[in-house]
Amino acid sequence: MPESRRLLLLSLATSMVLWSGLSEAQQKPTTTRPRPTTATTKTTATAKTTATTKPRPVAAQTRDPFVGVWLLNPQTSKYETGGPPKRLTRTYEDRGGGTMFMTTDVVTAQGTAYSYLVYKRDGKPYPEAAVGADSIRLVIVRSVDPRTEELFFFVDGKPSDKPSTITISPDGMTMTQVVTVRNSKGQPFTNTVVYDRQPDTTR
Repeated sequence: MPESRRLLLLSLATSMVLWSGLSEAQQKPTTTRPRPTTATTKTTATAKTTATTKPRPVAAQTRDPFVGVWLLNPQTSKYETGGPPKRLTRTYEDRGGGTMFMTTDVVTAQGTAYSYLVYKRDGKPYPEAAVGADSIRLVIVRSVDPRTEELFFFVDGKPSDKPSTITISPDGMTMTQVVTVRNSKGQPFTNTVVYDRQPDTTR
């Protein structure tokens, strides 16, 4: 596979889209009180409830929204150049202490490409292990908000012009990656890659 094609696939693949581990259901207080029999009783009960009842806290976040297995959806993805690979799978694992482990598996007509990245969202460069690549690429990841990451790539010491942005949808089921890169002629183009969350079989 030509190096430019391989790096493009890895850029689309490795540009690492509400909370994935949270329950979507919100709990509501269900306090049962005796029905007041007089106006005085009703007023007293209402005043007491107002003074003592506090909103129940929302459940604490237990998982990073990126954690899980994501599969490319070629129907909803948009490519300004080229086209989607036969299959693209991305897996995020939380290794603790703010460390994420991302595995990307890309299947094309020329074969299968793998890449691995262990990183933190701290703006520091981390090396990407890309099987079969002729050069080592450094990746910088920054957190925009809890559901959005920005990635910058360094190839042969040269940083990418624009970051690749990955956003998780509010329902936690879709990951969207916007990648702006240049072709072999130096012309910029943007591909929007959409992934669907896969069922968690470990639970």
